[in-house]
Amino acid sequence: MAPSSTYTVFASAPGGKTFVETQLELPTLGRSDVAVAVLCCSVCYTDTMYAAQIEGCVVGHEIIGRVEFTGESVTNVSVGDTVGFGYIRSACLDCQFCHQGQENMCPKRTTFSDGVGGFANASVWDSRFVYKIPDAIEPRHAGPLTCAGATVFAALYGYNVSPTATVGVVGIGGLGHLAIKFAKAWGCRVVAISSCRDKEQDARAFGAHEFICSKDPITTATKMDYILNTVSGDLPWEIFINLLETNGTLINMGVSAKGSMEIPYFPTLFKQLKVVGSLVASRHVVKKMLDFAALHNIKPEIEEYDMDVKGCREAFRRVTEQQARYRVVLNVPPRLAL
Repeated sequence: MAPSSTYTVFASAPGGKTFVETQLELPTLGRSDVAVAVLCCSVCYTDTMYAAQIEGCVVGHEIIGRVEFTGESVTNVSVGDTVGFGYIRSACLDCQFCHQGQENMCPKRTTFSDGVGGFANASVWDSRFVYKIPDAIEPRHAGPLTCAGATVFAALYGYNVSPTATVGVVGIGGLGHLAIKFAKAWGCRVVAISSCRDKEQDARAFGAHEFICSKDPITTATKMDYILNTVSGDLPWEIFINLLETNGTLINMGVSAKGSMEIPYFPTLFKQLKVVGSLVASRHVVKKMLDFAALHNIKPEIEEYDMDVKGCREAFRRVTEQQARYRVVLNVPPRLAL
């Protein structure tokens, strides 16, 4: 592969339910860029949202690859390194948020959706938003960590969750199952909360100490210091508010279809509750997450398919129909390997 060569991508067809294999010219490397041979890319629910809205887009933001070329100013990675990258493509690195180590809040940040994502066999990316993968983590397991893992880790880290805290996790899916694993390794007492009764066995295997089905009458006496909501949808917020301990915090990472929340007022006032958001992770938090995952042997539960039209279509179907257990990884097949 050379920086000026063509590469293969899988672009969304109308409706976002199928894909078209095509060729593009690989962008010219900038001074801080790297050219990466993609090894695999996992699928996030956000990918399905963009593909459904934008015909011809190339999604994918949980990308693992091998560095093939580096721009002249690159110092953090070298040719041959296995790296991960994805949601944030770049940031200005000169605003108050960037100077505070909060590049994820940069008003000028760009994301994977501002160009070609990881449904491809190669990519050019800003090296300052590319992360070396520890040797202890296999590439197929590393992909989901770069977004799903980083997102839940950022919530625990950013809100200073104590290892003595009781943490509830709403939704046992791509993010939720990793939230349970991270919170358990953090030292917390973990309560899994799901609308699916059949998720209890898995939730306990991931490390949950207790399981609540939100469709059943709530009988638990357990109160939670934090509840991490990983679900994209409109939820029974009153249930979660009532499960919080005084001074507790509800941390939202899911995307509401309504774009609004109906939160009971009096419990938030008299119990001094907080309802907050947590958006992906900054660079230093991603690095800490990868080190933490390697140290504690945290890895996602995955399904694997070839990155081709059939594999992309099936991966999207599994994710949109909520059948994936628990993250879908697309591997670049030998015919497309660089």
